[in-house]
Amino acid sequence: MASGTPVGLVMLKTLEARVGYIYYIAVARAHRRMGVARLLLEDSLGRFRDGGIEEVYAGVEMGNVPSASLFRSEGFAQTSFAEVSKEFGTIHAINMYRMMVIVPGETLMRKKVA
Repeated sequence: MASGTPVGLVMLKTLEARVGYIYYIAVARAHRRMGVARLLLEDSLGRFRDGGIEEVYAGVEMGNVPSASLFRSEGFAQTSFAEVSKEFGTIHAINMYRMMVIVPGETLMRKKVA
């Protein structure tokens, strides 16, 4: 908030008992490059950790360099459906992707938080 006006938004989802998903981070144009997105991401990771989440995923639009850089700077690494399937099984991975709403043109990133 700045002068009573929201300047950023983050949308979170718990996929299952130990897996969280950062669905969306947005910052008002006038407040970008001021660290707002980083604060939202750090707060989100803390909330997930406090809630017992061990692993967090995030979808990042291909070509969105600032967003990808932000997630990488906080320890996220790009992952794939094959890697998620290996960890959770194919059927479970399909259900997770469905809940995450990963669409063509997005890459999936992951971070262990526990």
